[in-house]
Amino acid sequence: MPADPDPKPIELSVVIPTFNEVHNVAEIVKRLDSALSGISWEVIFVDDLSPDGTADAVRQLARSDQRVRLISRHNRRGLSSAVVEGGLAAASDVIAVMDGDLQHDESILPELYEKVVSGEAAIASASRFLDEDRPEGLASDQRVKISNTGIQLANRLFDLDMSDPLTGFFVMRREVLLRALPELSEIGFKVLLDIIAASRPRPKVVELPFRFRERLHGESKLDSGVLYEFLLFFIEKKISRYVPLPARFISFALINSIGILCHLAVFLFVERLFGATFAVAQLVATLAALTFNYTVNNAVTYNDRRLRGVDFYVGFVMFAVLCSVGIFANIGVATMLHHQYGELIDLAPAMAGALITVVWNYVATQAFVWGRVRYPDLVSRKSERVKS
Repeated sequence: MPADPDPKPIELSVVIPTFNEVHNVAEIVKRLDSALSGISWEVIFVDDLSPDGTADAVRQLARSDQRVRLISRHNRRGLSSAVVEGGLAAASDVIAVMDGDLQHDESILPELYEKVVSGEAAIASASRFLDEDRPEGLASDQRVKISNTGIQLANRLFDLDMSDPLTGFFVMRREVLLRALPELSEIGFKVLLDIIAASRPRPKVVELPFRFRERLHGESKLDSGVLYEFLLFFIEKKISRYVPLPARFISFALINSIGILCHLAVFLFVERLFGATFAVAQLVATLAALTFNYTVNNAVTYNDRRLRGVDFYVGFVMFAVLCSVGIFANIGVATMLHHQYGELIDLAPAMAGALITVVWNYVATQAFVWGRVRYPDLVSRKSERVKS
């Protein structure tokens, strides 16, 4: 497309985080072109290195349509960070956020845009629940139950009165994003709720109904795990005023707290039932807790960087090797305390040793095991597409 000698300033920047949405991007641009007639717009796809070729599809569109832009991210994933990066790169002071799965009805974008531009609201959000009809995109009872539970918790815990504080479809002024930016969560539970909770003072929000359509391609990312993310999000927001702990660390600490209980249970089982020495029981319990912590954190805390297949086992070996110093320190400290303070019950030195392991596990996790996002099949899938 030739450059316009007198281009109209961009009035609305649409930010769309994507992961494996290759079949949707062309249709999204087509629908935006129809819905935003009369408004000068751009769309910024923020892709987390999708192995299905989403970024290539966006590049192909951008070659012939200057309104289409791409941010292709490496070694980073997550909804909140994608919205932030897209919003900071936006040309307009008015930013729309929507999903890339075609479930959001783009036809209400002009109305959301007008609410913000007119000054009626700092954020205009699209609600799935203002209409009496059940949203098409929440076809299963489980998804409805998860959404309703999350909405009730959000309103109660953050003192809100919204029909859909968890929607991912909204328009806001850039200044709202900038004001919330320092306090945004790293887990990206639900970015609208995060922006509202992080803003001081809170922005005025207006809700409009929209039709939440059925997904045409790809898989839903909504499952029961979002309730756990909500718990982390709530804890992070509530304690951040006292201790600035990121949600990922909170998750790691919670899981490792359960790991300590696992450690103690195995310790008692091995020592009391099998008559093992203290050092042997402590070693077995430490290895059991190590396995538990690695497996659960891989599935939950680092769900966005989850290791699978061969990488899972390689990661476990690496994790165990890196934590070996902590394991030996665990056994050494616990055994020393046991011998030096024989009057203490065995659980006291055992717990002290277990805490040593928790610290080392976290350091190793952050630095080496899940420190890089892996896309092991990216090259092979690209090759398959080229051949086809």
